[in-house]
Amino acid sequence: MKKIVVIVFILLFLLRAEAQKTTSFYPFKGFHVGITAQVEYIQKCSFVPYYTYDMFVPKGRWTIGWEAGMEFSYHFAKYFGISAGFNYGTELSYNCDIYLFYLDDLGLVEEYDKLFSLFDHQFILPLKFEFHYPLRKNLFFMAETGIKIKGIVDRLSGNKYSGFGGGYTISTYISKFDTWFSSRYFRYSGVRDVSKIRCEFLLGMGLYYKMPYGDLLRFTAGVNLSFKNIIDGKYIYYHNSEHSGTFSVKNDFIYTQLSYIHTLNWQKANKYLKKQEYSFSSKKERNKKIIELLDIW
Repeated sequence: MKKIVVIVFILLFLLRAEAQKTTSFYPFKGFHVGITAQVEYIQKCSFVPYYTYDMFVPKGRWTIGWEAGMEFSYHFAKYFGISAGFNYGTELSYNCDIYLFYLDDLGLVEEYDKLFSLFDHQFILPLKFEFHYPLRKNLFFMAETGIKIKGIVDRLSGNKYSGFGGGYTISTYISKFDTWFSSRYFRYSGVRDVSKIRCEFLLGMGLYYKMPYGDLLRFTAGVNLSFKNIIDGKYIYYHNSEHSGTFSVKNDFIYTQLSYIHTLNWQKANKYLKKQEYSFSSKKERNKKIIELLDIW
């Protein structure tokens, strides 16, 4: 009989202690939804001459791209989570200068000048694994890694290849003949295989900041790496066929991203207060209590 009384007493004590325990509103718990905006600094395209002594090699230039979209995440442990996004933005980008060498009324022109640039945009699906760790009460370190799935729209179109190309024609005015002369000077062409869905690797790190009402701001910086070239092709200077080589484009870039993450914790805290039958004299007083609860984790 005494053993039964002791067991009942322990159970009642544990139930009472559990009832007094306040619900935790840890910011990384359960499902989140957010919006993201990203700026990309994209690696320059590559020109490789067939002959090592060639002085007319075009120069690739760094370009700027962007992405924006929505993110859906689930945090299954205190320090870990997974996410999937639906973005629209730059799929590939390139820009270059070509070497100009010709005669006009002013004499010999010999300089690099901007020739062409291209930007292609499509839907992108990022899939990521995330680690986060508290540095201070409302500040968290985070690191992410994952893949980006690209080319879905191209794959559904049924096409197998997509061509890219362009050229440069020089037009000069010769006063002696009072006329303009035009001649083809430079041309490039390349092909992209759009019959397959592509994956790219991403790796980044940054900081989370928890706002007073429970939502999160995230700043991230990282790198995106392509597993192979997106475009392969050739280039040629028409005035001398020895000035020619290969042309290729990848999608390697450095990115910086700003995200706003809605945690749903404000709604959870409000529901908790209703369940506990708290009474407040005003909405302002209720909101103040919710903010106090959101700091408990």
